[in-house]
Amino acid sequence: MNQLILWKDIRLFIGQNPRPTIGHSHPIVQLVVAINGRFKTRVPETGKWITQKGLLIKPNHPHQCDAADVPIFSLDIDPDTALGEWVLAYVLKDYPILAYPSEHFGQVSFELVNNCLQSDNWDKLYAHIEKVFSFEDEHRQKPKDERIETIIRHIHNNIHEIISTEQLTNICFLSESRLLHLFKKEMGLPIRNYILWYRLKVALEHILNGGSLTEAAHMAGFSDQSHFTRTCQKMIGVPPSIITKNSKFVQVSFSS
Repeated sequence: MNQLILWKDIRLFIGQNPRPTIGHSHPIVQLVVAINGRFKTRVPETGKWITQKGLLIKPNHPHQCDAADVPIFSLDIDPDTALGEWVLAYVLKDYPILAYPSEHFGQVSFELVNNCLQSDNWDKLYAHIEKVFSFEDEHRQKPKDERIETIIRHIHNNIHEIISTEQLTNICFLSESRLLHLFKKEMGLPIRNYILWYRLKVALEHILNGGSLTEAAHMAGFSDQSHFTRTCQKMIGVPPSIITKNSKFVQVSFSS
């Protein structure tokens, strides 16, 4: 069974894709590692295919991989989050793409990954991903600012509605620029990204519990089913129609 785990700032797919990908680029940091064996990748400069154990890819860098029927660990990191900014600043600073394994960052322990999957221990799995990149977050152990806690509660309680920055500034009595800065500092990602992630979480949990796509879109505050579908496709690479409770393609899990 393929598995997809969604955190607010990263997405992890573990499993097999039956089809190779076409040449593409995307606005995220991506780490792709073959769990067993190696996969093929095309060198843009020469057009030649080579085999790799894995790749760490900078946002918007063209690439093409053929991992058809090869079990993979595929990690997407939003570049404007704390972890994404760290990887771009300290790992991919001078490189558009790095082969895995690399002297510039650590290796994934698939034994630990498998144990986390078996026990649904998403916090431990996330901590391991941070360790792979030697991520240091000076704010991690500090309690959240009460104003940000208030904003988060408002988002959760009103996710079915339009949530504007103006609304949020009125709730926490901060200017827009101060709110945007403080939220990213406290939460590790921009406030609009967090709202979109939470909308997706609410909608997918609804369809996983047997609800319709239309109901899920409405409950999560998407303008319509098409908007929900486009967002799902963009953020996790698959449409919501195939993510159902009994899907043979992928099992979805959320970390709060």
